[in-house]
Amino acid sequence: MSWALIRLRWLVLLLGFATPMSDAAELQRNIKVGILPYLSPQVLITLFAPVGEQLRQQTGSSVELYTATDVPGIVKKSLHQDFDILIMSAHFSRLLQKRAGYIPAIQFTNDLYGSIFVADKSDISKLADLRGRRLAVTDRSILVNLAVFKALQEEHIRESDLVVRTSLNQNAALLSLAKGENDAAIAAHFALDQMPEEQARRCREIFRTQALPNMMISFSSRLSEKQRQALTVALLNLPDTEGGAQFLKNSRFGGVKKIELSNMRELDKYLPETLKYLELQ
Repeated sequence: MSWALIRLRWLVLLLGFATPMSDAAELQRNIKVGILPYLSPQVLITLFAPVGEQLRQQTGSSVELYTATDVPGIVKKSLHQDFDILIMSAHFSRLLQKRAGYIPAIQFTNDLYGSIFVADKSDISKLADLRGRRLAVTDRSILVNLAVFKALQEEHIRESDLVVRTSLNQNAALLSLAKGENDAAIAAHFALDQMPEEQARRCREIFRTQALPNMMISFSSRLSEKQRQALTVALLNLPDTEGGAQFLKNSRFGGVKKIELSNMRELDKYLPETLKYLELQ
């Protein structure tokens, strides 16, 4: 799949005062943050701007936010450790831990659910009603898609029973319902909350998976331990600042907590399908 990396530049002025990362040599590195493109770039830059500001204020470094036009693009770019910080789905975080040496550090606390949405006036009310209908799906390697298709299989609904149509991101998938382009769409349960109210109220949820692990923040192993510690402190302070607290509310991510690395092995069950859809086997 063709892709183009999109740079979302955020406050690139290097500040010249003492900070928790006060070593001048360390401060020469801009903090490059790679964000999974589960929403459109326009929505992501608005949503994650407070995270960039938090890092800038508490480390004194310049911060640049990046995303991509598709999921495989940013995952494959991350395999070369092109980013200092990654904000990724849990299973991508595990993949990049194993294959690229990223160090998972922080997880958002709210549970994640894969949901199926339909237009507010749709006659679809249950999974069985989806047979023969147009289903909008983002990249198949995304965790909520893996979980929803597994649930459909358990309900004896095969992929061949559906008309699966690809959407660039969850915004586009949900907007296609209101436009009548698709009959249903798979998205994270909080996706509607991250859309304008006028658009969100045109959709309703008919199905939700069991709880899934939420997104994680990982650090490049090329960063020093001192850098990683300073970044960890800055991110764990998100709930304690006005901008950070607003970000956690708007994203529906809840809060932040340190990751127990020993728990990352539980995500290995998602990797075979993930690698298949990313064509990385």
